[in-house]
Amino acid sequence: MANEYLLKMIVSGLENLAMDNATVCGYLNLRAVLHGYSQSFEGAAFKAPKPPYMDKQESQATAADLIGTIADNAALALLYLRGEPASPDAFDVELDEADVLRLVLDWEVLQSGLYKVIVQLYGQQPAPAPALANPGASSEERLWAEIVAWFAKIGADTDRVIDVQQIPIVDQNLAATGTSEKKGSRPARHSSGVIDGLPPLNRLEQGVHRATLNTLKFAGLLPHHLYHAAHARQQSRERR
Repeated sequence: MANEYLLKMIVSGLENLAMDNATVCGYLNLRAVLHGYSQSFEGAAFKAPKPPYMDKQESQATAADLIGTIADNAALALLYLRGEPASPDAFDVELDEADVLRLVLDWEVLQSGLYKVIVQLYGQQPAPAPALANPGASSEERLWAEIVAWFAKIGADTDRVIDVQQIPIVDQNLAATGTSEKKGSRPARHSSGVIDGLPPLNRLEQGVHRATLNTLKFAGLLPHHLYHAAHARQQSRERR
């Protein structure tokens, strides 16, 4: 036994986060209908990993790539609300796996709480907090594969909601200045402050950190956004 308990706690938290993320994405179908968009959101299926599992190091690198995409999508939603995406510094020294997992778990707890607030701001009910997790007979390889699977599910859902809601795809390195926009293609992954050549665990921690800060900024802008959206609908009805 090494880090199985920490890994299992992260897996349980990601499963819970995926439920709240899907609730928000599904609720926004009403916005798509209001704007006359042709698509609607349907959540991606969770694909549970099966043995033989990926090597742990390969799973860590894949997880770092996927959380980079999730953080990018959170930044696109934030930019749509005229916010500025986060660009946290990465650790420039190689981190111990257990230390990374504790940091990831802390960021995950914060992000999960933010998502539950966002769900409630939209007038919906968030998923109950996950129960205390026990890894049972799960190996590290299996738990890392499950982390990858949940990141893949959340990443696919955030890709879908960006497409359904027709959120502009912009170059996040230049969007804050309004000097560049790329239409029809997604910006390069990890476009906000990620240093090439970092170990996968460092990239993973930075990606979770970035996704959490983008979610925090989004939550801070949401009350005014909802207020203006509600008043715009009221004014539209009054003109009829």
